[in-house]
Amino acid sequence: MSAHETGEDRGPGKNMVKVTPANMIRKPHWTGWLALLLAIVALILVIAGWIYFQRAYRNQVALLNAGLQTQKQQLDALAQSAAPRSELDNDISTTQQMLKAFSDRLDSMGAALTDLKRRSEQGRDAWIKAEAASLLMAANDQVQLNADPVLALKALASADERLKLLSDPQLVPVRQQIAREETALRAVPQADVTGMAAILTSLSESVSQWPLRRVAPERYVPGQHSNNGVQPTSTLWERFKAGLERLVKDIFTVHHRQTSIEPLLEPQQEYFLRQNLQLRLAAARAALLERNAAAFQSSAQMAGRWLQAYFNTQDSGVKAAIDALANMQQQQINPPLPDISASLTLLRHTEPGREKAP
Repeated sequence: MSAHETGEDRGPGKNMVKVTPANMIRKPHWTGWLALLLAIVALILVIAGWIYFQRAYRNQVALLNAGLQTQKQQLDALAQSAAPRSELDNDISTTQQMLKAFSDRLDSMGAALTDLKRRSEQGRDAWIKAEAASLLMAANDQVQLNADPVLALKALASADERLKLLSDPQLVPVRQQIAREETALRAVPQADVTGMAAILTSLSESVSQWPLRRVAPERYVPGQHSNNGVQPTSTLWERFKAGLERLVKDIFTVHHRQTSIEPLLEPQQEYFLRQNLQLRLAAARAALLERNAAAFQSSAQMAGRWLQAYFNTQDSGVKAAIDALANMQQQQINPPLPDISASLTLLRHTEPGREKAP
């Protein structure tokens, strides 16, 4: 093969290959296919990318459309709710006005409750003062009308207990005056009226059992004047003379008595005597309970005189009755009582509008 054919140059540049158009066409034929393949791959990739991005774009558009649809619905809802917005504002304004009115009413109710509490306390104080005044009036009635210091003391103590519930400095002089009046009532001598009334009731029940006084013996006992001082050994003449003297003495007998002789009572008179004595004792009891000293003294004295005049004073029951009546007459059932009206006057001065009360 010639050097021209092999492309060899035997000269100085013998290692260089001589390129001819035919050589250029034959050797690089695989490069074109590679470029074509790469172009096809690139085209496929471009197409795939375009498809991917197209799908992504469509999805994004769909999402945007969905969002736009949601926003459109929201806008529609807002458009629909925009109409009653003014009504809602009016309702809110009305509610606020109602709340303000309710708050004002609560404030007024609180003020009313405070005023009611104050009035209630004032009413309670006025009620307690009224109770105390009523008790003080009752105490004065017991002193002036019934002359009963015991009940008057109880009424004064109850009035002081009522006033003790109030913390009013104006009531201090009233309570001090009540204490002075209680001391004055305790100094009054107090008779045991209840016990005396019980004794009178017992005496009235025992009247039918008391024996009456007897002027003559109940029966004759013979032989009281036997022998009459004559000795059994006297002579016949002496015995005859003694018998004659005894006969004359028995026929004409003179008795000397210091008191008047009262005849025996008949059964009917005895019944009325006992009934009258019971009535007299009952009258004494009634006068005792009424604190009527004059009537009590009169009835008790009359009953005592009847017991001494018509009943056997040696009997223990009659004697005890006479002593009991005499002891009762020494009791002072209606002593002078002090004036206890000052506390009531002071209490009335503490009441509103009563400062000038008498």
